[in-house]
Amino acid sequence: MKKLMLVAAVWLMSAGLIFAQSGNGMEKMKTVNQDEVPAVVQFSLQNEFDLAPDAGTWLLRYSKAATGVGTPVRLKPIAYIFHQKKDGNKIEIQYSPSGAFQRSRGIEKPSETQSK
Repeated sequence: MKKLMLVAAVWLMSAGLIFAQSGNGMEKMKTVNQDEVPAVVQFSLQNEFDLAPDAGTWLLRYSKAATGVGTPVRLKPIAYIFHQKKDGNKIEIQYSPSGAFQRSRGIEKPSETQSK
């Protein structure tokens, strides 16, 4: 009986490790070219911060979701992040896939500074 329980425990632990390594639903980051960034996101960057989209680097934050066995993995974009060095400061601006501003670091949104 003890051997059976030990075998079952080892089997459950190995199944848990295999499932944990699959990475379904985990957020990941990937560097993308400017051509892969939606036009609405690039347009928002130009209008809100007066920065050229090709002047920095773009990152895509996404999640992976498997739809079933034998089907391709679906990548769901969560955010597009723009990085640039300007006047010695590191700038980071994040947009949703629909082009809505989410947050920034190292630079303030011009409309925020004008209203103060």
